[in-house]
Amino acid sequence: MPNDSKAKLLLSAFEEFAKNGFFGASTRDIAAKANINISSILYYFGGKKGIYTAALKNIVNVVNDMTADLTAQYQVVQKSENQSDAARLLKDFMQRFLMIICSETLSIDMKKVFLSEYSCPTEEFSILYDELIRPFHDKISSLLHWASAKKIPLKDCYFYVITLFSTFFIFISREDNICKIMEWDKADEKVLDKLLTYTNKQIDFILSAFSQNSKK
Repeated sequence: MPNDSKAKLLLSAFEEFAKNGFFGASTRDIAAKANINISSILYYFGGKKGIYTAALKNIVNVVNDMTADLTAQYQVVQKSENQSDAARLLKDFMQRFLMIICSETLSIDMKKVFLSEYSCPTEEFSILYDELIRPFHDKISSLLHWASAKKIPLKDCYFYVITLFSTFFIFISREDNICKIMEWDKADEKVLDKLLTYTNKQIDFILSAFSQNSKK
């Protein structure tokens, strides 16, 4: 029963934080939605900040679990620095990230909390950054570096990866407008395939540009 109460509070917290953000969220409303005494939030989490921290750590754990197989493959490529393997895994990572952030793989509330914290960071942003965003960014940047046979400096790769991620973040935050302009249906599997194709073309263009430059 205690674990059920804690899980219910965390689920309710996601809903409240997704709707009102950290500063607008109310522990009273979180407890009421979970139908649990408000004192339980203090007992299990130490207060509003503690339950928000738990929500962010939950996102980190879920996403890391969803990418564990790719992380294992990354460790293999990290040893070999094989160019073709790095290029393939780079695209696999981007596809997985697209599915996580733009599909229903994560709950709507979890995605809203993630995007809210990413765009308007609180003091707890370091949880997402240190345990999820930075490690993910490091892996993608290194893969791009190896896929280019190290022709693209690693520091430049960090910048290129930002532009790749931006495509997904812009889409999910402006989904209705973009779908209307592109005459797409709501973000279904076909639309996500188009986004992935566009992203892969960006990657191919970057690699091709540096490959051609090295031949001159």
